[in-house]
Formats: sequence, C-alpha cells, structure tokens
Amino acid sequence: MDDVLLSHLGALIAERHPVTAPAALRRTEAYLTEQFTRLGLGVSTHPFKALGGTYRNVIATIQQSAAPSSPPPLIIAAHYDTVEASPGADDNASALAVLLEVARSLRDVPLARSVRFIAFCLEEENLLGSLAYASSLQAADEEICGAIVLECVGYARSEEGSQQKPPMGKGASWRAWGGRVEKMPVAVPTVGDFLGIVGNAASAHLVKAVEAAANQAVPDLRTISLVVPGNGELLPDTRRSDHAAFWHHGYPAVMLTDTANFRNPHYHQPTDTLDTLNLAFMEKVARAVAAAAIALCSTTQSTAQRRKGASIWKEAVLTVPHLATLVANLLADRRVPAQAKATLTGVVAYLAMPFDLIPDFIPVLGYLDDLVLVILVFDGVVNQIDEAIVAEYWKGDPAMLQRLRAMSRRAARFIPGWIKKKLFKSP
Repeated sequence: MDDVLLSHLGALIAERHPVTAPAALRRTEAYLTEQFTRLGLGVSTHPFKALGGTYRNVIATIQQSAAPSSPPPLIIAAHYDTVEASPGADDNASALAVLLEVARSLRDVPLARSVRFIAFCLEEENLLGSLAYASSLQAADEEICGAIVLECVGYARSEEGSQQKPPMGKGASWRAWGGRVEKMPVAVPTVGDFLGIVGNAASAHLVKAVEAAANQAVPDLRTISLVVPGNGELLPDTRRSDHAAFWHHGYPAVMLTDTANFRNPHYHQPTDTLDTLNLAFMEKVARAVAAAAIALCSTTQSTAQRRKGASIWKEAVLTVPHLATLVANLLADRRVPAQAKATLTGVVAYLAMPFDLIPDFIPVLGYLDDLVLVILVFDGVVNQIDEAIVAEYWKGDPAMLQRLRAMSRRAARFIPGWIKKKLFKSP
C-alpha cells in the first residue's frame, strides 16, 4: 500500500491555490477524476460559484448492492486545495491519498448503502466548496448517513512533547451534567502519534462508530475522540475543516486529523513536503477508515432481512429491545426534561407488558402498535433531546439509529398533532 500512497502523493503534492496556482488546482481535479474513473466508480462534479469564477467538487460513488430501498449514503471526503506558497503534503495531499486508497479498498465490497467519495475545493477559502455542497443537500431535502472528513492525516511523531493542546475560546467553558468545566473535555497526550476523531453533539453516534471500527480493525492505531457541544463554538479549532459545513446544515459529520499545527511545524508552510510524512501512519488511517465505512454500510442484518421481504419498518420494530434499554437509561438521566421522562415512563410500562394491544402473531397489524410506539418515541423524544445523550445509551447499530431518526421524522407527519402535543409538549 505504501507504493500506491507514494504514487498518489507524488502526483498531488504541489501548491494548489485558486489565485497563485490555478493550473495546478485544475490538474489536481483532473487527476482525482482520472483515478476514481480507473477504479470503476461513477464520477461527477459539483460546480459552484465562488471568488468570481466556477470551481468544482469531485464526487465518485460506489453504488449500494441491489436492494428495494435506498438508505442514505455515507460520505468520505477531503479537500484538494492548499494555501498560498505551500505544497500541501500533509494539508491535504495526505488525506487525498488516503481517500483514493479507501475507495480502492471498498470498490468490490458488498455494501448496504452507497458511499460518496468527495474531494472538496476551496476548503482553505472559508470552506466554500463544502458549504455549497451541504447547502445543495439541504435544498434537495436529502438525508445522509454521515460524513467522514479527512483533514491532515500524514504527520505522526513518537517524541515526547511532539503534541500540543489546542486552546479553548476566550471565556469558553464546557457544560457537563449541569455544571461547567474550565478545561478540555479530554486529556490530550503529549506525544503526537494518535489520530483525532472530532464530532459535535449531533454526531456523537458517528464518533463512537468510527472509533469502535478503527480500534477493532487497526488496534495499533491510537485514537483520541472528542465530542464538542453545539457546533464547536467553544473550541473554534474543531471547526477548521469541511465537516463544519455539514454541522452548519444539521448533518452528522466527523473530522479525522493528525491535529495539524498542534503537531506539525510545517503546517501551511513551504516545508510541508513529502519527506515529512509518515506513510505507515497513513496506511493505518486508510485501513481504519475503510473499516469504519464497512461497519456503517454493513450488509449483515438489514440486507438479509430485506431479502426475506421484511420492510424497513419491521426492521425498526426489531430494535424494540434496544429501544427499551435506551428509554430506561434516559429515565435515569437528570439531563432529560421531565415531560420527556413522563412519556418514557409510559413507554417502558407498555414494553414491559406481557401482551400487546394488537398481538404480534397477527400478520402486518401485529406490528402496528409497536410501530406507532417507535415513531412516537423517536420523533417526540429522541429527536428533541441532546443527541450525545441518546448516542451514549443506544446499544444497537448506529446506522439503524440514524435510519430511525429519519424515518420517524417522515412518518410522524401522519400522526395527529394533538397526540404528539399531549405526549411530548409541556402543558
């Protein structure tokens, strides 16, 4: 794999700036298009207007295995522009090389959802490319499973003191269990040999899924995860890449990073060159991302059920045991509002009953009461409380949690408003 990474890096490393090196920026766009095409992926571009011209995000897609329904796609992304006067080896040729390698690894893997590999342009210009793309998703009312954004993933050191801690914003503090903490919510090591996984509260489930897959598939790759409240306003350094564009539009996204200038002295400098990169570290990152994508696009349970003719709704009903565990834990959490707890108490009581209003052995109708329960709970409670709390207690498939969220939002439109208001709104 190192030879493949080296080949990509050799083609990519050069100043790629819209003003000072526009030709190189266009060559990089062409190279990425060519490489994705060689892999047999469907390739398109997403043009957008910026800086007085038209620029393009490059999109390559692995289509899902044949299935009657189309679950939301997973996005894996990296930016391809640089700042002025920097050849951009770590920032961000390292991520582009990993992106191409992950695409190669996944192209023949059966997946239950599509994967979009996106190379964003103009990340260094206030995230213009990713903001344009995320805005287009929102305008089309399109759901995604989540976005994994690669940002500087090629620099790693083993010396003590090689890692610095990012500062908190002026006057910032972190809320935790009703109190305030005036320090970083995670311990930052002093050795820069780990991969950072950064998400916001709405992406906590995605952070957990990526971390678990990476730790299982690549145990020798050290990972440090950070979930920030809101959209990272208290720690502005967590917003410095294209994942923040997805946060802005309400989509779950994580950033994978070597922490850039908090580790790499060559960040945004003319010295950000090939010889400073750690190819072994990049290879581990590529394997971790591929593993995370496979986990998030797993075919093991949902595809098998769909082949038997089970609907996505029946799949949702089969998560009732996880739902029962979730609501029981939420009941004990003082961060959950009292009105939501009152509703959850009724849900737990119903789940504990030895009989249903409509017995499950009755075809189709037997699942109706459980189905309405799933819709009401996810739309009326889970979609309204802190997603980080929900992710903390959800023991099922993180991808299923996302599907349930999306399905419940749509299905709840058909449940009378007075029912939802009585159950979930304060008097």
